[in-house]
Amino acid sequence: QFILKPSLTGRGAGIYVFDTRERLEELLEREFASDGEDSDDDDDGGSGDEDDSTEQQHMGSMLSSHQAVSQIREWVIQRYINRPLLLNARNNRKFHIRTYVLAAGDLNVYVYRQMLALFAPSSYTQSAGDLANQRAHLTNTCLQAKLPGFDESQAVDLFWNLELPEDKLEHVFDQICRIMKDTFAAVASESTSFQAWGNCIEQFGFDFLVDENYNAFMLEANAYPDFKQTGEGLKSVVEGFMAASVAVAAEKFLLDPELVSSELREMMDADRKDLVKVFAHKNERKW
Repeated sequence: QFILKPSLTGRGAGIYVFDTRERLEELLEREFASDGEDSDDDDDGGSGDEDDSTEQQHMGSMLSSHQAVSQIREWVIQRYINRPLLLNARNNRKFHIRTYVLAAGDLNVYVYRQMLALFAPSSYTQSAGDLANQRAHLTNTCLQAKLPGFDESQAVDLFWNLELPEDKLEHVFDQICRIMKDTFAAVASESTSFQAWGNCIEQFGFDFLVDENYNAFMLEANAYPDFKQTGEGLKSVVEGFMAASVAVAAEKFLLDPELVSSELREMMDADRKDLVKVFAHKNERKW
């Protein structure tokens, strides 16, 4: 089984799970054929496919990205992890982990410890074989927000609130930190694909999936993370990440270490206490 994603869109637009070459060809042909139908569909937001179920049409209308997806000519295909970690206490719904990452200067990288778990709306065990059932296979909260009966508290929670032993949670977090270290080590010297500037900070959102054996896999990197998916109930996660980012930037770029008072130092340390430094690299490029 594989998952197909357009390379330049977000919010779950244009994502499909498939298991045959014929199904892949069908999906791509449908997306490419929709180019000529967009102008006819503008008035009603339809997909042009009369066989779509009511639920699929509703999911498509929430995306508001059909026309953007239809213009994409570059796609990513990944092997689909079809045996994800499931929790009985969460009705065996599939989930992914959103991790916020801070890159400062050229280059220190920090993983923010307060991660999120984002859940699909339907049980995975009941629909694993139905690859067209997006409600079981896709965990993007933006796909769910306008569904009838949407409950934010059931869609997103803190990673550390998951019903797992503490050592399992720490094991997953340690894997994520190692993957982040390896990821940035791989791109730190590749100026054609990644440029770290000495006087900047950059915030990323990385998504991970954990399989039934507690192995963490990186799904994707988001250079412009959607902080709204945290929801109102957990917006303190984003606020904490922002405060930690400001503390790192202030110390690195704005403050003279010899003039920082003990009170300010304590405040900055408190703000960045949940940042875990995973990578340090000095860019030696000459200009």
